[in-house]
Amino acid sequence: MEIVRNADLSRLTTLKVGGRADILAFPEKEEDVRDLILMSRERDVPIFILGGGSNTVFGDVRGVVLSLKNLREMEIKPFREGLLVRVGAGSPLSDLISLSVKENLEGIYRLIGFPATVGGAVSMNAGAFGVEMKDFLISVTFMDWEGKVHRVEAKELDFGYRRSPFPEKGVVLSCEVFLRKSERPILGKLNKIKELRKRTQPINMPTSGSTFKNPYPKYAGELLEKVGMKGYRVGSIAFSDLHANFLVNLGGGRFEEVVRIVKEAKRRVFEEFGIRLEEEVRIVEDSGSDGWKVL
Repeated sequence: MEIVRNADLSRLTTLKVGGRADILAFPEKEEDVRDLILMSRERDVPIFILGGGSNTVFGDVRGVVLSLKNLREMEIKPFREGLLVRVGAGSPLSDLISLSVKENLEGIYRLIGFPATVGGAVSMNAGAFGVEMKDFLISVTFMDWEGKVHRVEAKELDFGYRRSPFPEKGVVLSCEVFLRKSERPILGKLNKIKELRKRTQPINMPTSGSTFKNPYPKYAGELLEKVGMKGYRVGSIAFSDLHANFLVNLGGGRFEEVVRIVKEAKRRVFEEFGIRLEEEVRIVEDSGSDGWKVL
């Protein structure tokens, strides 16, 4: 297992903003994850679970950042009118997208463009274009904060809009998803989504994706645009000119700038509309952590 001390975290996030972590660990197997959890409990050291870093911004982390990128596996079996896929938490979500294109599988292709791991997509219940990760889950295998492994049926877990029971319940190790065969070719619909993302989202810039959750029935991007946040800049961090709910790094952006611009956006929307926006992006600093020490 690779362990890096005083690690630069900016390279691990899609926004390319980050401070340093006391310890950055890359477990290779389940036992490594257990060792890190038990060590963090014994020494009272906060631990933070990192997937693909697509919805995370780091300051300095006084504790352990645990990257699951090496927990990759994919086992595919025919099942009913489609495929049952067991996939490791560190596997890129794009692997499932590629499989869906190759086998013409319904639904999950709508999540194309998420630079997330499968474990991260489960933990945030990633969603777009009418589908969410929970729609495809059969079961989730996770390790609790005492080092015990559980396999739980997805229907028994409390998923909601951009939320899941993880990492509060533990660390996602793998999951099973069912992908149904489509009766019609999906490639045309996939290409339309790719084109829409290209036109409306800053996919070619360092970005953390959606900054705020949509306060149903309103859309965060619409509210932010109405209060003048589209294109608004603090230092080298700005809300995109293409989409007011996407933060972008214009070059050399700092954590403090992210915090300032997020606070300003929340202030403006609340003063104008009385709506308290809730972050979708996770802003992690100091000894903030997940799991047995909840952020």
